Amino acid sequence: MEVRLRQVRQGPDGIAEYADAEVSAEALTIGSAPDQTVQLLGKDVAAQHAVIRLAGSVMLLTARRRARLLVNGERSSSARLKPGDVVQIGGNRILVTPAPPGFDLALTIEPDMAVQKSELERAFRTDLERTWLSKRGSAWALLLLTPLLIFLIPLGTTLLHREARSTPVWLPDESLWSAGPLIPAHAQAAGEHCEACHRAFFLHVQDQECRKCHENVVDHVTAAHQAQTRLGPPGRCGECHEEHNSHSGSLVVRADSLCASCHAHSTELFGSLQLMPVSGFSQRGHPAFKATVLRPVPVRGGTEVFASLEPARPTASGAEQLVWQATRVPVAGGLESSNLKFSHRQHLDGRQVPPRRAGRPALTCSDCHVLQSDGAHFAPITMAGSCAGAGCHELSFDRKAPDRQLPHGKPRDAILLIEDYYAHRSLESSAQEEVSTRRRLPDEAAAPTQSCQGPPAARGACRAALEIINQFTRQGCVSCHQVTDSHDAVLSERFTVRPVRLVSDYLPGVHFSHRTHGVQKNLTGQAACLSCHAAQLSNDTAQLMIPDKGKCLACHSDTAARDRVELRCISCHAYHADRSERPSQHT
Repeated sequence: MEVRLRQVRQGPDGIAEYADAEVSAEALTIGSAPDQTVQLLGKDVAAQHAVIRLAGSVMLLTARRRARLLVNGERSSSARLKPGDVVQIGGNRILVTPAPPGFDLALTIEPDMAVQKSELERAFRTDLERTWLSKRGSAWALLLLTPLLIFLIPLGTTLLHREARSTPVWLPDESLWSAGPLIPAHAQAAGEHCEACHRAFFLHVQDQECRKCHENVVDHVTAAHQAQTRLGPPGRCGECHEEHNSHSGSLVVRADSLCASCHAHSTELFGSLQLMPVSGFSQRGHPAFKATVLRPVPVRGGTEVFASLEPARPTASGAEQLVWQATRVPVAGGLESSNLKFSHRQHLDGRQVPPRRAGRPALTCSDCHVLQSDGAHFAPITMAGSCAGAGCHELSFDRKAPDRQLPHGKPRDAILLIEDYYAHRSLESSAQEEVSTRRRLPDEAAAPTQSCQGPPAARGACRAALEIINQFTRQGCVSCHQVTDSHDAVLSERFTVRPVRLVSDYLPGVHFSHRTHGVQKNLTGQAACLSCHAAQLSNDTAQLMIPDKGKCLACHSDTAARDRVELRCISCHAYHADRSERPSQHT
């Protein structure tokens, strides 16, 4: 049924104004409710007052139950409408006019101008006064039905179910009391059997019920920690692990308030642990970062040894014992002692280290630092895999024997190899040999020329001695390693190469993903690496290139903010089990 509706109103200047609307519907509803096709307001207008339908070729007007209609001035409950008819509902008039082409019906509506504001509010409000219910009766009915439906019937149904009796499936049971679904792991284990964890009605799940399944999970706060702090006995498992309605699929409560409730008052609560107060990840709420490094320490007798996590062992020369120990230092200005000489600045400079392939830049961070599968740590840097294996460096020592390579990491074997090589070579040639050490570094001056004379054995020993001294004092092993020269007359006992210890995890116990940080705002790849690590400015391996808190705060915050990624305590830190913060390392 196609209907044209024209609504006429008296304008402020007394001139009539009208607005047309086209309606396509099976029936035209009239009333004061907002969902009616024609909404009329007034005291005598019901929410659903009347309806107009097309019955064959006749427009039939029918009043709803108890509704009043005046058709052409006469009271009626129904009427056949034709052009010229006037329908009055309350103080509103509806005129039936000839339908334009394409329409089945045309109505002109003149609303009651005397409608009060209260009638407009009443049309959009449902109250008991407009129904057959009473306020007092409804209140008493709800008061009685609520405990019956919500408490008594579910309780009875649950008791019968637990006694293995059959109960009607349509009756409400204990599932009505559930605070939400279980996480998938618990749903698979317990299903719909609430009694698997809830041993008594209206009682929180107790810790012993958790330990029946999680028997291999150690207590997060050990007795030793309890003795050192004033935290008191541990709370229930349920205080930190909330079941039901876990949108992340995890029981771990991620709110910072759970951590800050203790860590913000660490000076009062943690006793001898001496932890800095932390209230959140902000400029004032979080202390500056500290890294775990390996540092040298003095020992008895004034002998310098190096801290390590490995057992004490003799050096290559057997002259001293080396021990390594972990030390925490501030990231800002902190130093480490790896015994390695390396310039990141030089290796990233394409003028000093030219590209290995045409069309690509000089070395990049990813050429040496290969990200492991966890996305957080990098594969160990080794001479065989990262330096010599990549085709950048070699361990040859004589131009006439470029394939003869010194064994890396074995100084005594290297000395014996050099002596053996030149002893054999001196027997093959009786000529005097002038020796000039190669100038490998562009900023070094050429070495003076020296000659070895005498019988073959003496020439071989002389040539070997010169090369050994060159390797350990000028441009061989000493180029990358710290070498101790004891000036011993025996060359195999004279030089000691300090062992290298590179820490691969400066922040143990902290979650950090290098993979996700490979893209930062408008930076990616090499630019993203150098935005956090100032490798292009570093000439000394003792410098820590770990970004401090200020760098992280440029992109992160503990609250949701524009241009900031929200970080919570648990985003970077795991809950503290009893573990020592041992830095992972390699030689």
